[in-house]
Parts: sequence; C-alpha cells; structure tokens
Amino acid sequence: MESAELMPKEKYEDPYPTDRGLLLSDQIHKLCQIGLVIISKGYDRKYLRPASYTLTVGERYIDSNGKQQRLDKVGDSFVFEKNSIVYVSSSEELDLPYYIVARFNLRVKWVYDGILLGTGPQVDPGFRGYLSCYLYNQTNLDLTIKRGQEFATIDFEKTTSFLAGQTPAQKEDILKSNASKKEVEVGGRLFLLYQQRPLEALEHHPNHVLISSLAELRNEVRTWRNIGLGVVIAFIALTLSLLSFGSNVYRQVVENLKELEQDRTKIELLQKRIDQLPSTSAKGESHETANEPNPDKPK
Repeated sequence: MESAELMPKEKYEDPYPTDRGLLLSDQIHKLCQIGLVIISKGYDRKYLRPASYTLTVGERYIDSNGKQQRLDKVGDSFVFEKNSIVYVSSSEELDLPYYIVARFNLRVKWVYDGILLGTGPQVDPGFRGYLSCYLYNQTNLDLTIKRGQEFATIDFEKTTSFLAGQTPAQKEDILKSNASKKEVEVGGRLFLLYQQRPLEALEHHPNHVLISSLAELRNEVRTWRNIGLGVVIAFIALTLSLLSFGSNVYRQVVENLKELEQDRTKIELLQKRIDQLPSTSAKGESHETANEPNPDKPK
C-alpha cells in the first residue's frame, strides 16, 4: 500500500458520500482534477463520456511474435496481423480510491471491426498503475493500431462506505498504522486493502507466445492441403508412369507379335522346302539303280 503521507484525502474519503452507483461525467471530471485520484496521469477531458472515460493506446505493446515493442513519435503505429494476438497498454495511469471499482471493455467500433478484448471482471478499489490487455484480431485482414488511438471504455462505480463511521483523520491514522498490512478491522468489519505497488504497463504479460487457435487451425489446414496436393500430384505422376509403362509394354508386345508372325512365315517356307527334299532324293536313287550294271547280264 502506498505511503499515507503521499495519499490525498480523496483516496480514502468520499467527497460525495450520498451518491452511489456509476459515476457520471461531472464526478469523474472533478475527481480527476483533484489529481492522483481515478486517472492520475494522462487525463484529457475530450475523452470524457456521459458515464465513462475512453482509454487510449499507450506506447508499449507486445507484437504477435511475443516481442516487447515501443511506439514513439516516428514509429507511432504497428500492424496488427490477421488471426493474431497482441498486448497493449493504456496511456492513462489509474489511482482508484478505496471506495471506487472500475470496469473496462473494448469500444463498440473495434468490436464491429472484428477485434476482441481480453479483460478481467473488474479493477479493484485502491488499484494503481496502467491497464494492459490482449487484443485478438479474428479477421482475415491486417489492421493498423496507432499510439493514442481510442480503444477501450472504462466506467467507475462506488462501493459501500470505506471505514464507515470513521472521521477523515481517523481513517488517515488507521491507514498509516496499517500501511504494511493487507487488511484492517474496524467496528467489527474487515476491509481488505490493495497493497500492490503501482503496476507498470505489460508487467504481467506471459513469457510464452500466445498463438490464435484459428491461426493454428489455418496452418494445419494449409499443411494438410499441401500434403493432399502432394499426394494427388504423386498419384497423377504414378498414373502417368503406369500409362507410359503400359504403352511401352503394348508397343513391345505388338512388335513381338510382328516378329513372331515373320518367324512363322519363315518357318512355313522352310517347311515347304523340307517337304520337297524327300521326293528329289527318291528320284535320284531310282536313277542310280537304273544305271547300275547287272552282273548276271552278259556283256
């Protein structure tokens, strides 16, 4: 918990104790003008709304690759890639009184543009520091985010009375004497105190890189699509190879049949010649017998 000497009275004493519910613009403006209350740094009346205040993008952010970056006057914007997650912080620093709780959410315009905001349910009373959150671009388009761009709306609501029944001086003494404690008990009521030191921008961001499940799904689909294309191409190549092989086999078979036909023709011719050989031999033998001399015949 911050030192009580540096704590303005409005931190623990409600200047408008009879008012309850959401703060309207007049009370937001008055408390911010006091200084060190509600919006302690970066308050600008032009961002005031009837019952809320518009937060703007701060200079520190984490890109979709998990790297911390900083915007400046030269590079005052960055590309918010499609199907990706980035972390941003507010330009404004908060210092909530112990009797005010805050809630913030994305502006409707960003929702219509396909951006989602990840926030907690509320900002506790006594919180000090910068608000940080992640943004998710669920569209298929790259967007540009600029430093100082309006991105979230925060509203403030009063709680029940803080340290009820105590005078401002008594409340100050109680907070001083319990500066190192997380809770105080007064009049039988237990009050928890927000003890955390001022929260820096993006202080609690994760060390690992968050990847959109849609982006992972897209990459998986792309991988399987590439695998499917590879299988189809391989199948086509195999089919063409088989067709080419079949064509070559068919051509070889046709050539072999032609050769067989030619061989068959040659064999038939040879067979005819062979068939003619015995008759010629028989005539020759008959002729030789006729010319052979008869030994019994007188010469």
